[in-house]
Amino acid sequence: MSDRQPEPDVSQPFAPSSEARARVDALRALLAQGNLRAAVVGAGKSGRAAAELLLAQGAEVTLVDDQAVDPFPGIKAAPFSAQTLELAELVVLSPGVPRSRPELAASIGRGKLVGEIELASWFIKAPLVGITGTNGKSTTTALTAHLLASAGKKVFAGGNLGEPLSRLALSKDPVDVAVVELSSYQLESLIDARFAVACWLNLTPDHLDRYPNLDVYGAAKRRLIEQRSVHGTAVLNAKDRACARAGIQLGGRVRWFAAEAHSDLAGPFGTVLRSEDTAIRTVEGATEAYDLATPSLLGHHNRSNAIAAIECARHFDVYSDAIQRGLHSFRGLPHRLELIREVGGVSWYNDSKATNVDSSITGVTALPGPIILIVGGKDKGSPWAPLVEAGQGKVKAVLAIGQATLLVMAAYAGRVPLLEENGTLEQAVKRARGLAAPGDQVLLSPACASFDQFKNYEHRGEVFRGLVEAL
Repeated sequence: MSDRQPEPDVSQPFAPSSEARARVDALRALLAQGNLRAAVVGAGKSGRAAAELLLAQGAEVTLVDDQAVDPFPGIKAAPFSAQTLELAELVVLSPGVPRSRPELAASIGRGKLVGEIELASWFIKAPLVGITGTNGKSTTTALTAHLLASAGKKVFAGGNLGEPLSRLALSKDPVDVAVVELSSYQLESLIDARFAVACWLNLTPDHLDRYPNLDVYGAAKRRLIEQRSVHGTAVLNAKDRACARAGIQLGGRVRWFAAEAHSDLAGPFGTVLRSEDTAIRTVEGATEAYDLATPSLLGHHNRSNAIAAIECARHFDVYSDAIQRGLHSFRGLPHRLELIREVGGVSWYNDSKATNVDSSITGVTALPGPIILIVGGKDKGSPWAPLVEAGQGKVKAVLAIGQATLLVMAAYAGRVPLLEENGTLEQAVKRARGLAAPGDQVLLSPACASFDQFKNYEHRGEVFRGLVEAL
């Protein structure tokens, strides 16, 4: 029996054609013979892992980038150009490089371009759990992997979080399940990769500097649901319009979740919150109750992540008591509403992973206040008004940093008791210490990308941690 879903709607901008699928099948056959010229675009950790994987399969590999590349044994380096890619039979794209780059047009048109996730999937026998969403995907990925490990499974967790999937493909150490966080950038270039579980958490405005509108961004996310294996399960947010539409339109096996306290949606469809601390899962007329009262699942958004993770893990028929043990032993991820320390009755939280407005809203909502909010960085084009509204009556001061300072100042003007420009994170931490009173929470939740002043959100969070620990 074929392991393929029906052809996706060709009106979807990232859906591959039948010709593209046939071309990839032919390229896979050439690679299996060790007779393939390949170019990998992007020399970051995903690109380098993909290049090593291709080399291990006997391919002739060229690693290309806009910047000078440090080559490694057996792999050539070349500048990023259409001429370089023309010589390759297979082009593997790193997620940080937009498909809209003109140098890639011919490779896409000829059906010879795939993403790093697609390439890695060709060499992995373990079932794949794919998790995407605008917000919450890292925590849900880590928690799903932890729940499966608590049930005795040997699990890989990676993709957009941690190690590239190509590292698993290179490994000689087999796993039972691979749980993969997937950004929209990684999903754009899927062709044949198949997922035993395809989880879509939510869709809110983000990356509008890369996508022309929310619908196109959502089309990239939808690729994951389209790539379920024939017996695979979609785990979808019943209260998110884009997720619900995909589940209804694409059909197949769907398990729903709904993060609404006192929800009346309990039934054969999946898992809901019955209170902030209790989830109820219904399957084949039987119910399971889960206690979510743990500091690592602080906030309503993390309860939502937890019930999605429960559905993902239960696809593999692990026992509910193992799931419960995993929920209580989960320690969370750094840079996601992470309590760094308390100093003089003031709590300092690192939410550097909040790289968009919607993610910062969840952080502000999760804390009781009063909050001193450090916000700003490289703006991503989303409106600021919802974040301002979410903090009304709770945020006592806003300290603006980075390139988005003027946007932050305009959004919050007249809406908070204190609003100041601080330029750098170091200046903001010093000012926050002077302003904070016992019982306050200082929250770094930037609502912006980090690339104006930092290498990535992890770097930003580590700098914040160091500044706070030095207080």
